[in-house]
Amino acid sequence: MKLFSFLKSIRKDKENTSVDTDEYIPSFWDDDYCQIEIVPKENKPFILKQASQIDDFSETTRTESGFTDIFVRGEMPTTTLSKKIRLDYLEKTLLSFKFEKAKHIYFDGRRILDCDNGDTKAFGFLGFTIFCDIDGEFVKNIWLHVELIASTAQLDLIKNALYTLGEECEVVLIDWNTSKLFDLANRTAVQKYLMQSFNSNSR
Repeated sequence: MKLFSFLKSIRKDKENTSVDTDEYIPSFWDDDYCQIEIVPKENKPFILKQASQIDDFSETTRTESGFTDIFVRGEMPTTTLSKKIRLDYLEKTLLSFKFEKAKHIYFDGRRILDCDNGDTKAFGFLGFTIFCDIDGEFVKNIWLHVELIASTAQLDLIKNALYTLGEECEVVLIDWNTSKLFDLANRTAVQKYLMQSFNSNSR
């Protein structure tokens, strides 16, 4: 349901094939949308219940070649939009930790989204990006795409940025790929998530 809404919203984004080959252009596929998401901490009970249901569903539908059915996640009881996190706050916070603001995003391998005029924004480094979509001046959804964390210095910047969001916005991270929940207001939990992501993407 959330993905469908997002796909409708990007139709408003102008396609732009004229990009600087040297610029930072993050990418994601439709399957990545809110797969690793940052949401209000009030959703913890719902997330834990949903994660348990997904694990049970996976066990009963798993085959040698994949899965026989698809689990459709429910909407969060407390939406990110309801927390009134302003885009200018998110941007200022991430830029203070040396995140780069993207001008364009490669979407689904075939479209280039214009971040300046569209509703989808991105901030990050070559191997780590925080995406968000917006409704007016407020953030609607936040999600991550992790490929590689290049250095210890970069790891520290990412860790501090996520912790700041956890503390100031009272949000948690749920990785639906692993059904694991991380409290971003807890430095140990942030470190644990990033090290797990780094190790899994280094294989």
